[in-house]
Formats: sequence, C-alpha cells, structure tokens
Amino acid sequence: MSMPGSCAIIGGGLIATAGALTLDKRGYGVTVVTRAPPPQGGDGIAWNYGDVTSPAAYQAMTDAECVIYAAGTLSPATKLDTVSGAVADEILPVLKLAEGAAAAGVRTFVFVSSGGTVYGPDAPIPTKETVRTAPINIYGTIKALTEQALMEIGRKFGISIVVLRVSNPYGPGQSGTRRMGFIAAAIKAAAAQEPIVIWGDGSATRDFVFLEDVGAAIAASANYRGESVILNIGSGQEYSLIDVCDIVSRNSRHALQVHFDAGRAFDVPRSCLDISRAAQILGWSPHVGVEEGIIRTIGQVP
Repeated sequence: MSMPGSCAIIGGGLIATAGALTLDKRGYGVTVVTRAPPPQGGDGIAWNYGDVTSPAAYQAMTDAECVIYAAGTLSPATKLDTVSGAVADEILPVLKLAEGAAAAGVRTFVFVSSGGTVYGPDAPIPTKETVRTAPINIYGTIKALTEQALMEIGRKFGISIVVLRVSNPYGPGQSGTRRMGFIAAAIKAAAAQEPIVIWGDGSATRDFVFLEDVGAAIAASANYRGESVILNIGSGQEYSLIDVCDIVSRNSRHALQVHFDAGRAFDVPRSCLDISRAAQILGWSPHVGVEEGIIRTIGQVP
C-alpha cells in the first residue's frame, strides 16, 4: 500500500536535489537513489546509493506514489561512438523503471527532459509544447525518444506521465564547467579573472531558469493525477549570452572577459519557452529573475 505523499527520486544532481529539498520542505516523504554523495540539508530525506538499474531504485518505488527521474550522463556536447549504445544506456533503463513503477502501483512518473534541445533551431519563439520536436544533437534526440516511449507506457499501463522540459537551469552549487551551464561558467571565469569562450558572436539566446524554481516545478508535478502531459519549465524570458556576461560583470568583483570562437553545429541560435501550460495545469510559475538568480549564485560556484 502506497504511503500518501511519498516520492522516490532517481538521480543526485542539482535538479534532483532541488526537487528533493523542495518536496522535503513541503512535508513529503522523500527517498533519493543516487550515485553521488548526498548534499547538505534535507534531514528528512532518505539518501540511498544506486543508479536507475539498481535494486535500490526499485525498492524505493514500493512505497511511493510518485517517481521522479532526474538522472542521466549525457550533455548537449557529448560525443558518442554509437547511437544504439546511447539508446541502450540512456533510454531502456528509464522505460523499465517506469514499467516497474506502474506495476508497483505508483500513480505518477515524472521525467525531467530538456526544453533547450528537443525543439531544434527553427522553433517559433516563445516555444509551445505543441511544436514538433526536431533535435539537432544526440542529447535532445535521446530526450525526445524517451518522452514518446514514456507516453506509450502511460497509455498502456494507466500511470500518469509528466514530462518536464526544463530549459537552462542554473544556481548555487552548479559546477563552473561549460558542460554544466553557461551562467556558472561565466561566474567562475569572472572570479578567476579568466576569459570565457563564446562559440559564435554571443547573440544566441537561452531561457535560464533558477534551480529553486525547477525544484518547485518538480514538487508541483508530484501531486499531478491525470492524463499524461508534457510541460515547459523555464523563465519564459530570452537572454543572449552577451546579456548574461554583462550581468555577471556588473555583479562580480572583476569584469568578465569574453573570447569569441567559431560557432558549433549542435547549438540552437535561440531558445525561449512558453510556460503558460505549466501555470494552467500545475499552478506553477517561476519567481526568481535572471539578475537576482545570478547574484544569488555568485560566490556559490565550486
């Protein structure tokens, strides 16, 4: 028998942790299965070691009403030897977990996807969830394929699937490597008085969303019980990379130096999400603007 208000989170990165901490603050019972060391905080959270295929992951689902999958090893810049290997490593384990969740009586399965890569370079701005996906890198392709397969699981087994297409998350604790996010990298470069490399002319735009707001979206999804749904999670605002560099420079001890390099084929030129559907269905909206979020992140990038 499921315990009311209990959630299992698979993944221990910043998004998973943001969701866990928010759920804990709201009184949910939370179990996190992660390969990473547990972070500070969340005294009411049970932290277990394991990955998506581990017995710990399946055990965590036995008394949960909601399972949240927020793990993964790929990034938009990841280079892979084979697509088939990526499908086997990144998609199949998630689908098996979702089927296991349905068999265990879990009512909602939340999948953290990507709002920055699944839509592709020609999507209208701001981008609605109804726009056809057209990813131009393996990261976006894997996310889009997983989404569609999960929808089929929802139809077949009656479990509510919530896909959260998260745009470009950032916030305290984020690593200053480019693989983990442009804002953190810019903050770290300014602190080290080193230049940051921008591929292209800096006019490319992104929809940056604060981790605290992503955590709130995950928490709101945990209570969802209805037809499977895909929702954009972002700020709903468009900022160029140069805009971000200017904000970081204004609020850092040292001005940020910028070095421009040739553009990359897998980068979309513009990205900004229409987030009105998440407000309508989940009652969720972001509360932290980009400048405030950057100020709160400065000094908190390892």
